[in-house]
Amino acid sequence: MTDYSKVDPGMLQFINQFYAAEKVGFEAVGLQNARAMLDAFPDMVDLPAVEIGEVRDLEISGAAGPLKARLYLPKNQEPNSPALVFFHGGGWVMGGLDSHDRPCRRICDIANIPVLAVDYRLAPEHPFPAAIDDAETAFHWLCEHSGEFGIDQNRLAVGGDSAGGNIAASLSLSLRGDDRGEPVFQFLIYPALQPFGRAKSHEAFGQGYALDIADMDFFISSYAGADANELTDSRLWPLLCDQFEGAPPAYIISAGHDPLQDDAFAYADMLEKAGVSAHHAHYEGMTHGFCSMTALSAKALKALEDGAKYLGQAIKKQE
Repeated sequence: MTDYSKVDPGMLQFINQFYAAEKVGFEAVGLQNARAMLDAFPDMVDLPAVEIGEVRDLEISGAAGPLKARLYLPKNQEPNSPALVFFHGGGWVMGGLDSHDRPCRRICDIANIPVLAVDYRLAPEHPFPAAIDDAETAFHWLCEHSGEFGIDQNRLAVGGDSAGGNIAASLSLSLRGDDRGEPVFQFLIYPALQPFGRAKSHEAFGQGYALDIADMDFFISSYAGADANELTDSRLWPLLCDQFEGAPPAYIISAGHDPLQDDAFAYADMLEKAGVSAHHAHYEGMTHGFCSMTALSAKALKALEDGAKYLGQAIKKQE
């Protein structure tokens, strides 16, 4: 029997609701239902959206055509401000602008920087590397158009949660030295960074914590094929990169009851060994997705706000 004695009460409430459903697991409920569930998720577990200066729905360039995006501007935006390009989670198969509207608003408000959320193409309709290609194109779109929004193109961070954290880390490594622009900071929230099954936490927390092994297998195979965990492409799995020197500084959030926690520990370790600053904030008692469950736990809200505050201070110091 799973030991929940150290799990945060709010997270345990969510776990109990998750496994009380008639069908359990994202593949079991069906992809379209899963997408609808994630879009409805904020109203059930997240605090109301905070008011910020302005929100603009945009159409930007993707790798294969236009993409939807949403730009969040703070109330007192500084001239020539740094900014964050944010990629949502959802296992590369679900999620979008609405599912992550509230955390993007909070990051914008607390960090006092613009945030551009990107609605990249989803799998399985658009498998790897479509999401990565869209993310790269969107990042460089903002580099080119930064002046229109009072943003400094030389101080752009990338970030995201879960699958979005995977995308942000991938760009942080692959765009090093890119003449078109490269990230100066990476803000990663419980990212997936290596083939699933390699780390102890993948198995130790892979059942009973609302992100089960079957879910991860469904997400990964939908995104990159049945042999995805055997692939060695570092654009897919950033931890398989052969060197980390020159990567941007990082702030990494992880949860103590999340199968992906070892990914965060390993990535922070690899960055630090390469001489890259990596601040790792690990939250015992929390589960995957907790930063979007601020209505259930004050600890979840503080984790996101502390991360956003660190991001804002760090990126404003960049030259």
